[in-house]
Amino acid sequence: MSDQKLEMEGQVAQSSQEKNRDNDEISLLDLVAVLWKRKWLVIAITGLVAFGSLAYSIGSLLMPPDKSYLPNVYTPKATMLISSGTTSSLSSLLSSSGLSGLAGMAGVSAGGNPNQQLAKVLATSNTTLDRLNQKFDLTTRYKIKKDPISSTRKAVLNNLSAAIDEKSNIFTISFTDKDPAFAKEVVDETVNILSERFAQLSGSQAIQQKALLEKRLADVDAAISTLEAQVKEFQKKYGVVQVEALATEQITILARLRSELILKEMEIENYKKVARINDPMLTQLNNERDALLAKIKEIETGSGSGSKVMPSQQQLPTIAFEYAKLERDLAVQAELFKILTQQYEVAKFNATGQEPVFQILEMAEVPDMKSGPSRSMICIVATLAAFFVSILLAFASESISKIRRDPEAVARFRAISKGEKPVI
Repeated sequence: MSDQKLEMEGQVAQSSQEKNRDNDEISLLDLVAVLWKRKWLVIAITGLVAFGSLAYSIGSLLMPPDKSYLPNVYTPKATMLISSGTTSSLSSLLSSSGLSGLAGMAGVSAGGNPNQQLAKVLATSNTTLDRLNQKFDLTTRYKIKKDPISSTRKAVLNNLSAAIDEKSNIFTISFTDKDPAFAKEVVDETVNILSERFAQLSGSQAIQQKALLEKRLADVDAAISTLEAQVKEFQKKYGVVQVEALATEQITILARLRSELILKEMEIENYKKVARINDPMLTQLNNERDALLAKIKEIETGSGSGSKVMPSQQQLPTIAFEYAKLERDLAVQAELFKILTQQYEVAKFNATGQEPVFQILEMAEVPDMKSGPSRSMICIVATLAAFFVSILLAFASESISKIRRDPEAVARFRAISKGEKPVI
C-alpha cells in the first residue's frame, strides 16, 4: 500500500515538473511574441532617441564654443614629484598646522607618504581656491550670483583635480575648461601657489639658506668683477699700478728738472757777460732753459703740446683718494666673498642628503586635443537606454491591452477605483 502511495507521489511530482517546463517555454515564447508584436514601438523609440542624440551632438559642434550647450573641454596637466623627505616626517606638520582634521574630512589618510597627502590637501584647500578666484575672477566667469564664495569654491573644485600615484610619487594637477589657454594658466598658478605654500610648511631651512647664499655669492662675485674692471681701467688710464709710485716719481723728476733749471739760468747769466748780440750759443742756452720750463709745466699741469698726457700734481690727491676707494671696496667685497663662501660650505654640508620634497617635473601645456565630452559615448548610451525603455514600454502596453480585453480584470479595476470591494 505504501509502495503504491510513493509511486503516485512520484508521478504527481514528475507531471508537475513537466507542467512547469511547459509554462517556462510558453513564457519565453510569449515574451518573444510580445516583442515581435510591438516591434515598431521599440524601433520607433530607439530610432528617435538615436537620431535625437546624434543631432544634439552635431548641433553642439556647430555652435561657437562660448554659446554651445555642449562645448569641447580641455584638461592641461602639470606633474610634480612628491618625495617622502629624509630629515623628518610631515605628520607633525599636518598636526601642528591644523591640516590633519582637514585631511581626514577630505578622506586623506595620514599614513603612507605624508607629503603626498599634504600636497593634495593644499591643492584643494580654501586658501588655494580663493587665491585662484582672486586672480582670475572665477565668480564672474562662472556667472555666480548667490553665495559667491562657497559657490565659486564648489565650481572650481568641479574642474580642478589633484591626483596622486603612490607607486611613483607623481602628483598631478589638472584643470578642465572650454578655453585651453585659460585652463593652462589656472594650472600654472595652482602649481605656483602649491610650491609656495609647500615651501612654507615643509621646506628645509638648510636648503633655503644654501639657495640664498648661492644668490648672495653670485651678487658679490659680480661686484668684484666690476671693481676689478674699474681698477684695471684706472691703471690703464694713468699708466701706473700705484698712485703713490706716480707721486714719488713726479717729485723726483721735478726736483731734478728744477735743479737743472737753476744751473741753466746761472749759466745763461754768466754767458751774457761775454756774449755778443744774437749770439747763437746764448740762443741755444735760452732754448734749453725753455725746454726745462716746458717739462716742469707738463708735470705740474699734466698736459703738454695741447693734450692731457699725465695727471697733474694738483690732481694727485684726488686720484689717490679715488684709487684708494676702489682698492678699499675691492678688499671689502673680497673679504665678504670669503666669509660667504665659508657659510655656503657649511650650509651645503648641512643640506647634504636633504632632497627637495616638492619638485616640478613638467609644467602644463596648452592642449590641442579635447578631453571631453565623448559625443559618441553619449549617443551609444542614449540609444541603449532608449532600447531597454522601449522594451519595458512594449511589455507594459501589452499588459494594459490584455487587461482591457479581460472583463473580470476590468470589473475589478473599476471596483478598486471606486473604493468598492472587488468581486472574486
